[in-house]
Amino acid sequence: MGVYVHIPFCAQKCYYCDFYSVVVSREDFTSLVGSYLVSLRQEALYYRDRWKDGHLESLFIGGGTPTVLPPEELAGLISWFLEELPFGAEPEVTVEANPQSLTAAGAKVLAEAGVNRISLGVQAFQNHLLEAIGRVHRAEQVKASVAALRQAGISNVNLDLMFGLPGQSQREWTETLESAIALEPSHLSCYGLILEEGTPLEKWVSAGLVEVPDDDLQAEMYETACRILKGAGYEHYEISNFALPARRSRHNLLYWRNQPFIGLGSGATGYIQNCRYRNIPDLWRYIQCWRAGSPAYEDAEHVSPEQEMDETMMVGMRLLEGVDEASFRHRYGVSFWDVYQAAIADLLDRGLVKYTEGRLRVTARGLFLENQVSQAFLR
Repeated sequence: MGVYVHIPFCAQKCYYCDFYSVVVSREDFTSLVGSYLVSLRQEALYYRDRWKDGHLESLFIGGGTPTVLPPEELAGLISWFLEELPFGAEPEVTVEANPQSLTAAGAKVLAEAGVNRISLGVQAFQNHLLEAIGRVHRAEQVKASVAALRQAGISNVNLDLMFGLPGQSQREWTETLESAIALEPSHLSCYGLILEEGTPLEKWVSAGLVEVPDDDLQAEMYETACRILKGAGYEHYEISNFALPARRSRHNLLYWRNQPFIGLGSGATGYIQNCRYRNIPDLWRYIQCWRAGSPAYEDAEHVSPEQEMDETMMVGMRLLEGVDEASFRHRYGVSFWDVYQAAIADLLDRGLVKYTEGRLRVTARGLFLENQVSQAFLR
């Protein structure tokens, strides 16, 4: 059980991003941020009064770019969450940050507020690639950011990397991986570029103005990441994620194990008490709803036991440890063999999954065809 908080402010919108975020002018920023943080606190108290399922284990502040907020305001918000919500002992507290918006002083303030993990949006170590996707930081700023975090006492650092970028070569991707490893992060996330509909980059590629690596080259890049990172001592524990021992992302494991979490903020999603909801991706309407004291849902649905089983299998197959049959049976009162026998048999025949030590998990071939594996469990 954890809490996700969406901070939808950015210095500049990246060309590939379809997450809800806004670029706010300097003259509007102070008043808008103040109102938004008040609304976040109201929403948190609303769920605190309804949350009856025990302690919270993780807090994840994402965006947008949370670190565009003044460090003292962001730290104050985090301290308030930790004091007012029922967190257990030693929760994982993560903040997403970009190198250009993270200062040494800011890192120290966040650490003092209880932040013990930072996810740094690096993406690449070549400035021309960063420019091609609309990132505002430069590669040389990454090393300084990591050093500032360590000096502040935050040793649990994730670096987000991307492959399949416009004009990116296999050599440049290898250089990015090696540059990242040299900084000795505790965790690495390696995502293939997805051309989300409606984003500037998707429009440019569709119009033939920009060229991205084809599927075969992207598959080679993914294979390269698996090989290099495992060789450097990182555990490949989820399709896109690699960690040093005992450094898996506790918060993200909630998603991959289909566990409940509270989502706070405009555009955030949550999943509690068999209800999945999404908040309005509109700052002004979100603030207006909470001024009136009511949730700012865009949509919400009840998740049936059958639907939850499907989703547990779908997201669970992203984990290399797979789905444990005994745990599934304990949770739902039925074996996944009884529910998905035909689907599992087909995946086994195609060599996309294997059943070992009581777990159904993807094979090396299944890693490259993860969408087909997941969709097989959607009834």
